[in-house]
Amino acid sequence: MSTEEKIQSGIVNDMSNLRAERVEARFPALPRGSSIRDKLLYLVALSGVDLIALIAMTIMLVATVLAMGRPIRFFQASVGFPLGIMAGVLLVKFIQKPRDIMANAPIVLRDWVPFLIINFIYENMHDVAGHVMTFDIAGFLYDWDVAIFGVEPTLWMEQFYTPLLTDYMAFAYALYFIFALVLMFFLSLHGHRRAFRHIAMALTFSFIMGFLGYIFFPCSPPRYFITEMFTTGALHGPILYDRLQAMCDGFSVVGGGAFPSLHVGISTVALIYAWKYRYFSRLYKWLFIIYVPLVVSLWISTVYLRHHWVIDIFAGWAVAYIGYRLADLSLRKWNQLRRRFAFPL
Repeated sequence: MSTEEKIQSGIVNDMSNLRAERVEARFPALPRGSSIRDKLLYLVALSGVDLIALIAMTIMLVATVLAMGRPIRFFQASVGFPLGIMAGVLLVKFIQKPRDIMANAPIVLRDWVPFLIINFIYENMHDVAGHVMTFDIAGFLYDWDVAIFGVEPTLWMEQFYTPLLTDYMAFAYALYFIFALVLMFFLSLHGHRRAFRHIAMALTFSFIMGFLGYIFFPCSPPRYFITEMFTTGALHGPILYDRLQAMCDGFSVVGGGAFPSLHVGISTVALIYAWKYRYFSRLYKWLFIIYVPLVVSLWISTVYLRHHWVIDIFAGWAVAYIGYRLADLSLRKWNQLRRRFAFPL
């Protein structure tokens, strides 16, 4: 196994000496007379496991939404996040090497397209969640929280409420996807495409598991399910909380989408890879150092802000771990297929 393969599999973490890879734009032709199986495997090698999985899920989601007589939402405000990062990478690469932009653009687009699809799925998910399965597991999670801790943690945290702390928790909670996007921005910018693929695939699998949880295990958050039990009333923050909460409520929020906590899952994936790639350079080391307190704050904020039950946090950690393992396995298989059909790695 080569050094790069060992690093990709997680055996060796020090990737600082890897050069930014230049992916060739040409695609090897499939031999004539190839079987249907070989054609399908060629398609997987060309497109990638993550993209195929997301396209399949999108087709099923669109069919379900249309069958329910609901409209399809194509362009929502939240798509600006991945689009902005992708545009930023292209802009910097163009400034650095204008002559290479035509070669770099397809690579950047392929790497970031899955997150545009994820955004599309999320924006249309709330028309399905709560309708496929009409029950609400919030009552079960409340009972489990009380059984484990002796008290519902969101109620116990009321004793620590202050407006300024609420603002800080709102700030940390809003960073959940920013952690991954910032790390991926630098990986894409610096040409660490294999590392980028690994985290992108882990995020893809984590989002898919979260979306399936929303559909098959609909769960209301504490702020909706036990509203009358909070003695301090509605939360308030003089600087950030009120504005951020109003902004979030303005987006297409998935009703009953508390289990698992994707805020916890996605931030945990970002923290795992910030640790994994901390040897790349001093920049990546500092990213990991900065991420640790902020990610832990985000985990706490999910309960403090009454968005999640503690069981949701456990489920989010499980989603992140499984997503990481699935990404590792899938990327190995994908690289094997690309070697088989002579695709550049």
